Amino acid sequence: MRRSSLALLLLLSAACAHGPKGRSGPNVLITPAELALQTGLEPWAISMPFGKDQDGTELVLQFMERAEASGAHFVSDVQVVFMAEENGQPLECRTRLVPEGTARDIQRGMRTAESGSRSPALTLVQRPVSRPEYTCMSQQGARVATGTYVDTGVERGLVPSRGQGGGRGLLNAVTLCGYQPVTRMLTRYAFEDTVNYVPPQLPRVREARPELRIEETDAECLPREPHAPAVNRIEAIAYGGSGPKAALGSSPEVIPVQHDL
Repeated sequence: MRRSSLALLLLLSAACAHGPKGRSGPNVLITPAELALQTGLEPWAISMPFGKDQDGTELVLQFMERAEASGAHFVSDVQVVFMAEENGQPLECRTRLVPEGTARDIQRGMRTAESGSRSPALTLVQRPVSRPEYTCMSQQGARVATGTYVDTGVERGLVPSRGQGGGRGLLNAVTLCGYQPVTRMLTRYAFEDTVNYVPPQLPRVREARPELRIEETDAECLPREPHAPAVNRIEAIAYGGSGPKAALGSSPEVIPVQHDL
């Protein structure tokens, strides 16, 4: 009964949630598979390949837009998959995007399934990366206000000073905002570094889609199955909607990342 109630709550949440201006229809929610299945919506696989030099934040948002375009209400088992190789053995390395509060249990299961030594592809690499970031700074600008006035105190954000010619000089605090290049040390896995992939910044994802309260698991690398697609991709199971045909579209835009070496 509790599971059924949770599934009903998911359906109500999806029906009531709507995207920001410019997006129509209900938002797609990331949810555990067992809850999504209880909604009775038909599951189907959705996958979007990507190449080098990808911004993971934009990739996740594009993928969710692709699922939304199909009419899906939920997605589960969201994974970012990379091709790798170790001693001639093809590998798939992946991280998972899961609802907040569930990553620890999932990672516990991943560690239980692991065997042998840690793959070199899972080595952490640090590198300076320059990216445009939206920042704001405050500057003081002088201006003169003329005419008759009554000084009733300091106006918010303004510092009055006596001027000439019947006016008064004001120091006006001006806030300027825009994109500025910012260099930061980026830590990522070796398999991500190989293709210059920047992991998703989840606060940016939530800013664009407030309904997505998710976290990312640690990575794992396993031997690639013979019939698995040999491409980097983001994939999931979608529930509801018109299926894969509606989700087909152009390849995702490549967003270059600059290195300061």
